[in-house]
Amino acid sequence: MVRRPAPPILEADLPATARDLVRLVGWAKAEALIRELGGIPFPVPKGAANNPAGAARFERLAEIVGVRGAERIVAEYGGDILNIPNCKTAIARAKMRAMRARCDAGATLEDIALEFEVTTRWVSMVLKRPDDSSGPVLEMGGQMGLF
Repeated sequence: MVRRPAPPILEADLPATARDLVRLVGWAKAEALIRELGGIPFPVPKGAANNPAGAARFERLAEIVGVRGAERIVAEYGGDILNIPNCKTAIARAKMRAMRARCDAGATLEDIALEFEVTTRWVSMVLKRPDDSSGPVLEMGGQMGLF
């Protein structure tokens, strides 16, 4: 099966913490952090070499978002616990918009169900829901296809 590109995610669909991460490090790096550590509380160190545990956490952040990105996150959240969102709702809404777009392009319920690996009943339910797509689309850089 051919891997299709991930549907675009709207900034308005993201939780506040994810929007903050996008503001701090950009979409591609925020997406990488969410993909890697989404759904867990992450104790943000106060600095790069504050103590051994903090240094290890800073290094982990730097591996994911780069040193500059890690420094920006530490400046904003240092000493706090950052609850990194998993963004499941935003991803689900993006998939629903993609299903509607496929329908608008002439795909059948069966085609859409096979493409998105869901049932035709689910596709039908999605198509009956109102489309709430408004707001800017986030840049689709980095590993967006993994979402």
